[in-house]
Amino acid sequence: MKVLYTNAASSVDAWITVAESSLDSSARKIVGVDVEYDKLNGSYYSPKKAAVLQLGVGTDVLVYHICHADERSEKLYEFLYGWRYTFAGFCCAEDRTVLSRSKYYIHNMKDIQAIWRDPDNTRKRLQGLKDVAAAIIDPIYLEMKDGFGRKEHMMWADPPPLPPKHLEYAARDAYATYEVYRRLDVFERGFFSLFKNSEKKRSRDW
Repeated sequence: MKVLYTNAASSVDAWITVAESSLDSSARKIVGVDVEYDKLNGSYYSPKKAAVLQLGVGTDVLVYHICHADERSEKLYEFLYGWRYTFAGFCCAEDRTVLSRSKYYIHNMKDIQAIWRDPDNTRKRLQGLKDVAAAIIDPIYLEMKDGFGRKEHMMWADPPPLPPKHLEYAARDAYATYEVYRRLDVFERGFFSLFKNSEKKRSRDW
């Protein structure tokens, strides 16, 4: 992965410019997205706010320490707000709400948890990103959140820079989210293509 960690709006703008160039030349315009919060539990008077925003396009990942941003990025607002790209998240209803408190809004968002689950994993009623990524990408992803507990999650809003452990966690989340949705999209289109062309006689191509 190529990871950019920043709290500078100018760096965010530059990353988005490169990402848009890549997305606009691609048939499938997918962006992985995740949000880390400033606190574990919010309340009516002190709601959760976005601490870190992660975006992933292929192996290029942005980890934006948004709660310590030097200034607002209007380019980020436009990137997230429009319908040109499909943003894929995981259990993302709260992410959208929390991000909106920073006046950033995502409309075209797909929730992987509502789209697919591992049919062979009957032990868990609600499957997390690591469960789905392990089934679709590689079993090693079952370990992607090991050693990262409540104490670590309380540190997202600490002054920059993020500790290496947090940076790795954030980047992996964004990449895994992107890659899971990308593969699901390929599978779905493949099944549809096969069904659509089922009447045609098939033969080996070798």
